Amino acid sequence: MPTPVMHLALAEEILHGDALAPAVRRLLIQQRGPFLLGHTAPDVQTISGQRRDETHFYTIPRTTDRPAHETLFATHPVLACAEALLPAQAAFIAGYIAHLLLDELWLTDVFLRYFWQEWGTRCERLFLHNVLRTWMDREDQQRLDGSVAAVLREAEPQGWLPFVSDEHLRAWRDWLVEQLGPGRSVQTAEVFARRMGVSVVEVEAVLSSPQQMEERVFRHIPRAALQSFHDVGYVRSVALINWYIKGTSDR
Repeated sequence: MPTPVMHLALAEEILHGDALAPAVRRLLIQQRGPFLLGHTAPDVQTISGQRRDETHFYTIPRTTDRPAHETLFATHPVLACAEALLPAQAAFIAGYIAHLLLDELWLTDVFLRYFWQEWGTRCERLFLHNVLRTWMDREDQQRLDGSVAAVLREAEPQGWLPFVSDEHLRAWRDWLVEQLGPGRSVQTAEVFARRMGVSVVEVEAVLSSPQQMEERVFRHIPRAALQSFHDVGYVRSVALINWYIKGTSDR
């Protein structure tokens, strides 16, 4: 699924664009830190030790077509009405459900369509899927400005999720801030290498070679498919956020 950096880059693009309803955009700009944290927060299970479906509200493989945000709100109805929440929490949840949507879109339109097919070995496909995510992560790092870490640092969870403790959300926030700060390095390649049981050198060998990227990655997934994922993800995320915050064109 998209990396935290990829989620942050799209969140920033949404904030700086003009597709959000005016009232929604004003709220999210005022609550930028909570919104950005929410856009990464489903991945907190790497800190909290929870199962992925306990924070993402869907399983892999999928067992239902129900969108993850609907399952979240059915399970925790207290979060379903943004107007009943304080602004910071509403912005956080708006980011949270946008993350879920983007993950689901990546699963169907990228992973299952291009990496769960009959080419190579399963291990090779999973390896190259992670190489692609690391490559996209590095592309998106260049889209983030230096204020992201500082804004995230200011986000202070206060019972925003009934299923994740504030302590774990703060630890997740601090882990992100540590990597995104000035002079820091995002550890995406290291994280994926550790999960796969391979060396970072193997990941970097592909990433650093345009020829290998073309022959081993982009021969299986065209760049146009990645652009389509971005474009569809942007449009659907904006629509979901507008819906959740109750934004309309006349507000």
